[in-house]
Amino acid sequence: MGVVTRAKKRRLEEVDRISCLPDGVLGDIVTLLPTKDGARTQILSSRWRHIWRSAPLNVHLQDESWQEGTRLADVSRVLAAHPGPGRRFSLHIDDEKGYADASLDGWLRSPALHNLQELEIHFHENLLLWGTQSRRLPASAFRFSPTLRAASFEACVFPEIGRSNNWSILKQLTLCSVTISEGSLHALLATGCPVLQSLLLLDNNFCPRYRISSPSLRSIGVRSKFGYEGGDETDDDDDPVLLQLVIEDAPCLERLLLFKSVDIDISVISAPRLAILGELQGHRRMIQFGNTSLQGPSTVNGGLMAVVPSVRVLALDYVTPCTVINLIKCFPHLETLHVEITIYGEEYASYDEYWKLTGTLDIRLRKIVVLKYRHDYKKYIDFAKFFVMNASVLESMTLELEDGKVGNNAWIRRQHSRLKIEERASRGARFDFVSCVESSRDLLPEKQVHDLSIHDPFQRIY
Repeated sequence: MGVVTRAKKRRLEEVDRISCLPDGVLGDIVTLLPTKDGARTQILSSRWRHIWRSAPLNVHLQDESWQEGTRLADVSRVLAAHPGPGRRFSLHIDDEKGYADASLDGWLRSPALHNLQELEIHFHENLLLWGTQSRRLPASAFRFSPTLRAASFEACVFPEIGRSNNWSILKQLTLCSVTISEGSLHALLATGCPVLQSLLLLDNNFCPRYRISSPSLRSIGVRSKFGYEGGDETDDDDDPVLLQLVIEDAPCLERLLLFKSVDIDISVISAPRLAILGELQGHRRMIQFGNTSLQGPSTVNGGLMAVVPSVRVLALDYVTPCTVINLIKCFPHLETLHVEITIYGEEYASYDEYWKLTGTLDIRLRKIVVLKYRHDYKKYIDFAKFFVMNASVLESMTLELEDGKVGNNAWIRRQHSRLKIEERASRGARFDFVSCVESSRDLLPEKQVHDLSIHDPFQRIY
């Protein structure tokens, strides 16, 4: 019974084909595994015993119940057992009492993290709400300048940026609920990250103005900590909120993404390659392109319009139909429009009025997505019908219903009749009705900003 026959040995070898892979390939597999799983591969067989120690280290710790000494010892033990180099160090902790503070700098200086490529240090945002003092980002976080490619920081205090504080090959950066001065942020972008491609700024503190000057930046995402409704420009803790975004010089910038809570002045001085813009909101205070200002999209008029020929994808939120039509005059090469309209303030606008606004404008839109479409409301029908009848190269229009499900074929035929689909300007256009259900959602901000392979970051997932 204990004899291993030649046939049985052959079957065992066929089952474990993974162990036959080269060490380099096995190392790539192990370094992508969670920390514990990667370390446990050592017990699989003698073939695997040295793989974990020779593969770049991946440390990912996410624990909302840090115990004094317990988790700290685990981290220190892993770092002591591995000779390096490091690939990723990700720390997400709910550390109200600051147990990890004394250890964090030592961890980042560990030889196991030499040549680190990805760094995440996320303290729980609730610590700020509970009045816990913000954790300071250790200076050792900047020791990875020659190798760090992606970094993300949350709920910590950023040091003042000097010549020694830089990440020379960093391509992705996320700052969320971070305390950072305007000068430090400007220095970091202008000289501290010379090849940065994507930047996500979410709910940061003590920085009322973002000044963006970067020769390499391709994508920016911004969300302000609190909206501004014309009242006090600070929150309850005398923390100045974000009031202004200035794109001073961004020759490579392709996308400027503004998440829903943003209500700030925007000035784009130089961004000649800007192709993706939004969401612009109807109550925004001021948008400026070059030397031409729009005092909020809801008050756009022919005398104040800038022309931005580079923009191909535009997202608008809570704007009136006439505002939409006026705004697309600013973007003559616009191909994709995502829009959620409101009729408040334009209760008496009609299809004929939309037509008057366009004049001789040639609408070159290829894709239109109307969010929260009310199929039983004439103003919404007139708005959609305007593009049906005038967008001569339209390829698709998606109407996301605000309430209810898509009806049967007879229901769809009635909607087509209301929109005059048979008389459409583009004979090859496709028209789809979709239900707005709980499962439909936007891409995560990190995905929208950092994944540059996504051609349309506003595309919803159904």
